[in-house]
Amino acid sequence: MKKLLYVLLGIIIVVVLGIVALVTLVNPNQFKPVIAEQVKEQTGRDLVISGDIGWRFFPTLGLNVGETALKNPQGFAQPNLIQFKQAELSVAVLPLLSHKLDIGTVSLDGAHVFVQTLKDGRSNLDDLTKQSTSTTQQESTAAPASKPAKETASKAAEKSWQVSLAGVKLLNASVDVVNEKTGSNIALNKVNFTLDTLAPNIWTKAQFDMAGVANGLQFTTQGSTEINLSASYKLCELKDLQLSLTAKDAKTDIKHAQINVDHFKFGEWATLTLQAEGKLSDIAFATKGQTQLSLSSDQNILTLENLSLENSLSGKTLPRPNMQVNLKTNASYDVATKTATLSKFSANADELAVSGNASFVNHDVPVIRFNFSSDKIDLDRWMNAEASAPTEQKKVPETASNNAAPATSSSAAPAKAKAPTAPANKANHEPDLSVLKGIDVAGTISAKQFVVVHAHLSDVQLALSIKNGIAELSQLNAKLYQGTIAASGKLNVNTPLATYQFHNQINGVEIQPLLEDIADNKQLAGRADITTNLSGTGLSAAHLRNGVVGTIDVKLTDGAVYGVNISEMIRSAKARLKGKKLADDKKEKKTDFSSLTALLKLGQGKATVDNLHLASPLIDINGRGVTDLNNESMDFSVDTAIVASGKGLDELKGITVPIKIKGTWQAPTYQLDLKNLFKQNSELEQKAKKELNRGLEKLFGDKAKDEKIKNVADQLLKGLFN
Repeated sequence: MKKLLYVLLGIIIVVVLGIVALVTLVNPNQFKPVIAEQVKEQTGRDLVISGDIGWRFFPTLGLNVGETALKNPQGFAQPNLIQFKQAELSVAVLPLLSHKLDIGTVSLDGAHVFVQTLKDGRSNLDDLTKQSTSTTQQESTAAPASKPAKETASKAAEKSWQVSLAGVKLLNASVDVVNEKTGSNIALNKVNFTLDTLAPNIWTKAQFDMAGVANGLQFTTQGSTEINLSASYKLCELKDLQLSLTAKDAKTDIKHAQINVDHFKFGEWATLTLQAEGKLSDIAFATKGQTQLSLSSDQNILTLENLSLENSLSGKTLPRPNMQVNLKTNASYDVATKTATLSKFSANADELAVSGNASFVNHDVPVIRFNFSSDKIDLDRWMNAEASAPTEQKKVPETASNNAAPATSSSAAPAKAKAPTAPANKANHEPDLSVLKGIDVAGTISAKQFVVVHAHLSDVQLALSIKNGIAELSQLNAKLYQGTIAASGKLNVNTPLATYQFHNQINGVEIQPLLEDIADNKQLAGRADITTNLSGTGLSAAHLRNGVVGTIDVKLTDGAVYGVNISEMIRSAKARLKGKKLADDKKEKKTDFSSLTALLKLGQGKATVDNLHLASPLIDINGRGVTDLNNESMDFSVDTAIVASGKGLDELKGITVPIKIKGTWQAPTYQLDLKNLFKQNSELEQKAKKELNRGLEKLFGDKAKDEKIKNVADQLLKGLFN
C-alpha cells in the first residue's frame, strides 16, 4: 500500500514540477511573432494580438489569447476583417518538451467578420485571394535548391515548433457582408460552428447554426456534415450534408426547407435532394426535387444532371386556384463567364407542356437566349382568371362552308368566357415596361396549336427579341382557319409613351369562325385576305383606341352577310309602294356575295370606310361610313343596285337603293333609306305616285280627284318618302 502511495505521490510531484517547468521555461507570448509572421506571409495582412497569451490550468491545461484582429486595407468602413475578444485552446503538455505544439479545440467567443465590396467592385477579400494564389504558385514552381541559405527568425521558429490543431469551436459569432455595388446587405448573428478535428486527410464532423437578415429577409439555418481536408487544408470531400432553413419577410414565408447531399468531391457526381414548403407573396407552395450535382476540379463549372422539381401551387393570383408545375432539365453554370445554360428543358403546368433549351449570361444587362416548343399553348387559359377551370375547348372546323348559317339552335356550343373588362379608372393606365430596358433577350417559340384572344392557330413559328428597350417580333407565321397568317411588329419603350408598329398579312382565312371566336360575331362569312399596317403611341386602353393610326385592307370572296337579306328588303319596299304586303319569308336572313372589298382608315378613335364594295349575281353594293372604336357604334350608308332580273325585281333593275346601317358592332340595325331612294330615282317616285293615285281611286272613286283628298295623298306620299 505504501508503494502505491509513493507512486501516486511521485506522479503528482512530476506533474507539479512539469507545470512549474512549463510556466517557467515556456513563455506562450513567444508564439506571437511566429503566428503574426505566418499570417502576414499567407494573407498579406497584419494580425494584431493586443492581449497577452497566457496559460490556463482549469479545467484543462491550455492557453488564453486576448483581443486579436486581422486588419483590413485602407478605404473600408471597418478597420478589421476579423476580430475577437477572447480565444481559448487546450495544449498537450508532454509534446511541448519536444517542441511540439499539439493544440486541442480552439474556442472563439464573440468573433466578428466584416466583408465589404465597394461601388467600384473592390473587396476587402481581394488581396487575400491574390496572396493565396501567389503563394500556391510559388510553392508549386519553386525547386528545393531555391531555398535561401539564411532563414528568417519565423522560419527557424516554425522548424523548431511543430503545430497541430484538434478542432474549432465558434460561439456567438457575427458576420456583416455589405455590397455597395449591388446594394445588398447581409447581417448574420448568433453564428455557432464546431469542427471536431482540424487535420488533413481525416474525416471530421462539422456542425453549425446561425440566424440573420439578408436584404430584409430574416432567416435561420442549421446543419451538419462530415468533411475531409487536403494536405493544404482545403476542402477535399464532404458527405452526409444536411441543411435546414426557415425565412420570412413581408412577402416571403419559407416555413421549412431541407437540402441533403450524400457525398461530394470535386469532379465527381453527388446526389442532392430538396424539400421546401411555404408562401411567396400570396402563392403557397410545396416543392420537392433532386439532381445529380458536380463541381469541376478547378471549381469553375457547376453541372446539374437530371434536375427534377415538383411544385404544388395554390393562390388567388394564379391562373387557377390550384396548379401542379413540374420542371425537368440539365443545367450548368460557368463561373468564369457567368453563363448558365439549360438543356433538355421541359416544363408542365397542368396540361400545358413546353420543352427546349435556354441560356443566361449574368452581365450588367442580362443576356437571355431560348428556343422552346410545345404541342399546345393556350394563353387565354393562363391570362384569364375567369377561365381558369379546365373546360372542353371548341374545335375549329376542319372545313368551313362559305354559306353556313350561324348556329341558332339550343344545341349550339356554349359561349366562351370573355376577358374581364378593365375598370374605367384604369383606361388611361399605361403598363410599366421599364424592365425591357435592362435585358437582352432573343429566341424562338414553336407550337403545333396556339390559342390567343380565343383565336386558334396551328403550326406556329415565332421569333422575337428585346434589346435596349425595343421589343421586336421579327417573325410570326402560322396556319389560321384554313388560311395563313404572317405578322411582324416593333415596340419601343424608350419614349414617355411607348410607340408601336404592326404589320399583318392574312391569306385565305375563313372569316366567320375567326370572328365568332375572337368577337362572338357570326354576321360575316367568306374567305378573307387582310393586310394590316398599324402604328400608334401609348398602350393603355384609351390610347390604343384613340392613338392608333393606319389601314386595314380587307378582301373577301364567296361569302355572305348574315342578319339581313337586301334583296328581300327591296322586294318588300316595292310591295309597300303598291299597297301590298309580302308574306313572311321564313328563309334565313343573309345576303350572299361573290366579293367584298373595303379599306379601313384608322385615326382619332375612329375607323372610316369610303370605298366599301360588294358584288354578287343579284346586287352590287357600294358603301361608306364610320365606326367609333370607343363606344363601338357605327353609321354606314350603303347604295344597293339591282343587277339581275327575275324574282320580282325586273322593275327595279338598274335602280340604286340606299340602306342605312346603324347601331353597334354586336347589334347592328338595317333600314331602307326611302328618302334618298326616291331622290336618286325620279322614275321610281313617279311610279309610286301613280300606284298611290290608283289606290285612292279604288277607295274614293270620283272623289279621289278632290283637291283636299289630293293634298292629303301628297302629304302621305311625302311622309312615306321622307
